[in-house]
Amino acid sequence: MGEKKVKGRKSLNRKIVLFCIFCWVVPIIIIFVSMTTSYKDNIEKKLVNIFIEKLRSTDVFLSNHLDEAIESIRKPSYEYYLEKAWNKYVLEGSSGRNDCYTTISSNLRNKFYWDKRFNVCSFYIEGEVEPFTYLSSSNISMKSYMEEIHGRVQEIRDMDSSYTQIIVDNGRVFIVRNVYTTNNYEKFGTLVLELNIKNIFEDISLDEGQSLAFCVNNPNAFVSNENFLEDESKKNIADEILTQYSVNDRNKIIIKNNNDYYGYFLEAKHDDYHLGILLTVDKIVVDAEMNYLYGMIFILLLITLPVLIIIIFFLRNQITAPIDKLVEAAKDIESGKLGVTVSGGDMPNKEFKYLQHSFNKMSRQVQYLFNYAYDEKLARKDAKILALQAQINPHFLNNTLEIMNWQARMAGDETISNMIEALGTVLDYHMDREDKRLIRLSEELRCVDAYFYIISMRFGKRLVVEKEIDEELLQSMVPQLILQPILENAVVHGIETVSTGVITLKIYHDDIKIYIEIINTGKPMSEEDKDRINKILSNDPDAIKPVPGKHASLGIRNVNERIKLIYGKKYGLTIEPIEEGKTRSLICIPYHEELDEEMDDMISKITILGK
Repeated sequence: MGEKKVKGRKSLNRKIVLFCIFCWVVPIIIIFVSMTTSYKDNIEKKLVNIFIEKLRSTDVFLSNHLDEAIESIRKPSYEYYLEKAWNKYVLEGSSGRNDCYTTISSNLRNKFYWDKRFNVCSFYIEGEVEPFTYLSSSNISMKSYMEEIHGRVQEIRDMDSSYTQIIVDNGRVFIVRNVYTTNNYEKFGTLVLELNIKNIFEDISLDEGQSLAFCVNNPNAFVSNENFLEDESKKNIADEILTQYSVNDRNKIIIKNNNDYYGYFLEAKHDDYHLGILLTVDKIVVDAEMNYLYGMIFILLLITLPVLIIIIFFLRNQITAPIDKLVEAAKDIESGKLGVTVSGGDMPNKEFKYLQHSFNKMSRQVQYLFNYAYDEKLARKDAKILALQAQINPHFLNNTLEIMNWQARMAGDETISNMIEALGTVLDYHMDREDKRLIRLSEELRCVDAYFYIISMRFGKRLVVEKEIDEELLQSMVPQLILQPILENAVVHGIETVSTGVITLKIYHDDIKIYIEIINTGKPMSEEDKDRINKILSNDPDAIKPVPGKHASLGIRNVNERIKLIYGKKYGLTIEPIEEGKTRSLICIPYHEELDEEMDDMISKITILGK
């Protein structure tokens, strides 16, 4: 369960990278959202206010211009030179026409021709169709004037009113006023002035991407500093605005926009006219500020990205890389490679240097403890095996000496010599001067042959020995002295109980185990015998206590325990009846040497301690 939880968690390296990215991206996103929402709205509001203020200042400027022009066209009525020249012309008839023309032209030239605010000045004598006097400072021909403006002027001439009228036609602005006599209020002429639009717009400051147009009284006639209505997008904005236009509004702001432009329109009611001013602003220019802001954010991202990479690299080098080394070393120890140390040069800081030193020290201590515990267990096992082997010798030696003593009493012949030689072989094998735990099977069988010779001297024809041995196994390593105690048990509990007995020794193997099988004839085993043997083999203390008149069977217990100590609990000795009058003793040992489970447990505990 714990291992699954560990696997399901993200690594520290990934968490650090995600944390750094989070700390980098979130502030940038917050800044970006703030600038593209509230900051952008604030900028847009400020720009709208700026443009509206520009419209109001333009309204003041244009109205001053128009008011001055209106005032200029009223002055001749109060200066009497037009009226005097006309009276003289009326009294003298045609003879006074030239004087009238000279007087009027001279005065109008002085007042308007040289004034840069005006392009054209014309004066009509009542009753005449064409202008009596025509002055143009901008090379506008009389013919053009007559074709474009004369008709509109005639409409005002036909009116019986001295109010100043403003005509806007084809981008030109004309101020028209009928002139009356001061005595009897008789209309005697009409004065027309054309404003110099270029001069007006030159005095108005416009920023890049801005265009200005205005209309007077008539919303369908705009005057601009450029071919304003030739731009379809600007014309569309003007058309949308004019749907809300009203000459009755004294002060009204209309704001429209499309894909290309922002449009701001101001309606202002003045004493003599209604003025509408349209300011269009190119969106590219307006959005340049925001684009500049976005560019700054992008540059900020480009600048902070390397910083983020440096921070991640620094944390990787200072924290996660040393931790990875420690984790890899811990995994090696977990897999059984005791004594593994963290190498790879110096740690990046003193904290991990201390952890490296402590980890390496702990790993070496774990290896030492494991080796110490392993060697100690082997020593204890060897000591126990030697002690068990030592228990066998006195019993066998006593029996052998008894037989030799009996044989000597019967007759002194060559047989005694052979028996003594066989006994010497067995005694030498039991003494085990080289103190070996495992020997080759061929050496064990040599001792078995000597034992069979000695036993055959005792039983003679009463004992028949049969052998079936796989010669391939003669070089296999087996525990020392595991056959003779089993054979002795077969003799004592089998052969001695019948008149004629057979002992069969079979040694064979499969892919996993070596089997040593000893079958002897004798009396059938009772249930009591089976229970006692099982208790002996399970090392029951009560079963191995000496019983008067019965063999203690310490040999089979020792053989079984030695095999389990050396190879593990799944190997050992079993004794069971196989058919009427036959008993089988079966030893199982591994075909290839294995560690026992107890040793595996110890290794696991040492490994856990190392973690």
